[in-house]
This record gives sequence, C-alpha cells and structure tokens, in this order.
Amino acid sequence: MNQLVFQHLQNHIETTMMMGENCANKIADAAEKVTHALLSGQSIYSCGNGDTNPLSQLFVHYLASGYQIERPGFPAIDLDRLANGDKEDDAFSKLLHIHGQADDILVVFDSGHNSLLLKNTIDAAIEKGLLILLISATDDQFLANRLSVQDIEISCADYGKQSISAVNFLIIQCLCTLIDNKIFGGN
Repeated sequence: MNQLVFQHLQNHIETTMMMGENCANKIADAAEKVTHALLSGQSIYSCGNGDTNPLSQLFVHYLASGYQIERPGFPAIDLDRLANGDKEDDAFSKLLHIHGQADDILVVFDSGHNSLLLKNTIDAAIEKGLLILLISATDDQFLANRLSVQDIEISCADYGKQSISAVNFLIIQCLCTLIDNKIFGGN
C-alpha cells in the first residue's frame, strides 16, 4: 500500500515539473492579460463543464475573495452559478450576451468532452469581443480551433486524464498568485 501512495505522489511531482516546463510562459501571459483587464475595470467570466465546474468556481472564488492575501475583490463571475442550474446548450452564451463587454475575459475549463455548451459560450465571447483563456484537456480541438491569435490556450492534454484536475488546480494557483503580485506587489 505504501508503494502505491509513493508512486502516486511521485507521478504528481513529475506532472507538476512537466507542467511548469510546458505551461509557465502561457500562464504568465494569461496572468498579464487578466491583470490588465482587471486594472482597466473589466470583468472576468469563468465556466466549466462536468468535472471542471468546481475548478471554475474555485478560480472565481479566489479572484473575488483573495487567494493568499487580504485584498478587495475583483469582478469575477462563474457562469454556472449565474445560470442557476440551467444546463441548456446556450445557457452560458445567453449570459455573456447580456452581461459581457468587449475586453472582458472568459476563462473556460474544459474536461475534453467537446461540449456544445462551452462551444456556444466561446462563440458568444468571440461575438462580444472578449479575450478567451481556454484551459483545455485531451481531444479539445473542437474548442481550441475557435480561438484567435490573441486568445490563450493552456493545454493539459499531455498530463493524462487522471491528472487534469490537479494540473488545473496548479494553473489556478499560479494565475492567482501572479495576478495578486502584479496588482498588489510581492514576491
């Protein structure tokens, strides 16, 4: 049993190191764009599907409530909570058409299911002029192909399905640390 625990932790460490090598520049770029949007008075919208819904909610919670430091909240909205349980394929896109403004940011956490809900949300963001940050999983070309050159995709496809939530969690922590440090200073 101890060997299984050790192997699991060893795999997590290796995945973390590989993610750092592969994603650091994109995470830093995403943090820079989110920081610029927040300082410009823009809002951050976030959404996920299935297993990634809690990750979207956590990201919004960290932005709205603070991550490692006490600070004023940032305008961050989880589209799933705003949709109040509506899971129709256009639930999030309707909300973006109502609330989204040009230069706001949409953060999409996908679990690799080529969700029509997320596709429609990305399409609405494009129509409204939002920047898109896609944190994608395996087989996400359906969503990734919709992005423009100014949008950012942080792909988690190389880390295995069992590690996607852990990698997404690390991405959230890195983003929030960088955003807080850029706005409020720190190490």
